Amino acid sequence: MLLLLMGLGTFKGCRPKGNEVPPAVDSTAISTCILLSERINNVLYRAYEYDSTRKLVRMVEYTTGGAHQITKRYTFEYNKDNTLIRLRETNLQTRDRSYIYELNYDNSTTLSSIYSFRVFNSGPVIDDTLKLVYNNDNQRVSEMKSNTGVTSKWEYDTAANVKKWFLKYTNRTTDSLVAEYGDHDDKVNIYTFSQGMQILNMLNGRAHSKRNPLNYTLLKESVDVAYQYNTKRVPTLRILKVKSNNNLLRETIYSYELDCK
Repeated sequence: MLLLLMGLGTFKGCRPKGNEVPPAVDSTAISTCILLSERINNVLYRAYEYDSTRKLVRMVEYTTGGAHQITKRYTFEYNKDNTLIRLRETNLQTRDRSYIYELNYDNSTTLSSIYSFRVFNSGPVIDDTLKLVYNNDNQRVSEMKSNTGVTSKWEYDTAANVKKWFLKYTNRTTDSLVAEYGDHDDKVNIYTFSQGMQILNMLNGRAHSKRNPLNYTLLKESVDVAYQYNTKRVPTLRILKVKSNNNLLRETIYSYELDCK
């Protein structure tokens, strides 16, 4: 399993406490689109499957270099209340690198922890436990504490977009800055359609913000991002230009097939 290094989207329930006023729903950030497939440089990378209610139930991931093969299969499981409770990751190319992620909620509304089980021929074995700490101002995860001794920490702007991502190690006195985000667009984040994909992106080290980042610095490389959108304000194309010392290192084009209502 990749280290769980990423900020989680809005998984905290919006139930008001006492006389608090619940936050207003931002309709400009709500997606009526579901993602059918993703391509990287016009090569199929991910394909998505849904049930009759447009709830994500399966995703298949492919290699994008060399022979085009399926590398992983993911399934998303829900309880009777349509709450996501389990994510299964089946690795088809690397032995003993399949996982089951069990999601635990407080009062049935707030995702409080994730249990990670590594799957062997003999059965699943507990691999890690992540405990989530929330930011009371914007109901976003501010810390994710792993039993390995590594804590991911995030800072947000007032629009609930990730601005900084830190790693904290138990044997170090200072936090390490991993990524710093600049501007965001005013459109709909491509992964808003599915809590399951936000969690999967988290497990693979990708941050979720309400909007789409236009520029950021990751591990000392600067990235500029340009988008094309459909009429629902959801990206259909994303162009990443990675630079170092103002020199273009590589350009990657992501394209998205959507089904919108």
